[in-house]
Amino acid sequence: MSHTSNRNRQAPAATFTGLPTGSAIGIIFAALFTGALISVSTGTIGWPLPALFAAAVVLCTTAVNPRGIFLTAASAPVLFVVAVVAAGYATNRGQISAGGTSSKTAQLMLVYPLLQLFPVLLTVTLASVAIGWARILLLKRQNKALERAESSQRSRQAASNRRTSSQGVRARERSRSVSVQELVSRERTGASTSNKPPQGGSTRISSRLGDDLYGR
Repeated sequence: MSHTSNRNRQAPAATFTGLPTGSAIGIIFAALFTGALISVSTGTIGWPLPALFAAAVVLCTTAVNPRGIFLTAASAPVLFVVAVVAAGYATNRGQISAGGTSSKTAQLMLVYPLLQLFPVLLTVTLASVAIGWARILLLKRQNKALERAESSQRSRQAASNRRTSSQGVRARERSRSVSVQELVSRERTGASTSNKPPQGGSTRISSRLGDDLYGR
């Protein structure tokens, strides 16, 4: 149990790379759907719908994964138009279905809320584009910094490997030269000892000669 807990504690934590694209679009859709329901319940398209739309778009554009920035920013205006038109139709459905109004008036009832909220749509869309562009620039700068750091690390590692290999070569050369010198010195000492006359040989010869000369 202790080994398992230690492995779990030593395991690296997963890094957050951003919301999935589908989740980001789903959050914007949920915010617009909530704002549309509030507008239908109150009978008018008020501030809740654009406020929820702006908050959802800014949040999702900031937190979505880098690959989904463009799709999130592009789908937000489309979803806003659909939500405003649907809320306008649901709000004015009684007047449109009564038949007392002409088709142009009915169309105006559907389009007027969209024209009224167009500045909000334009502002939020430009803000999402700016946030996405800033995120892309920061990611590119970060990637370049990581590439430079990795390149410098590789160059330092290569230099360290070269130093290690050169030191190993020098050490082997030193060991070889020392062994050769030892062999030469051993040969010299062996030769010098073999050339020396044996001690006591002259005395034995002289003693034998003396015995022969004077012993008779």
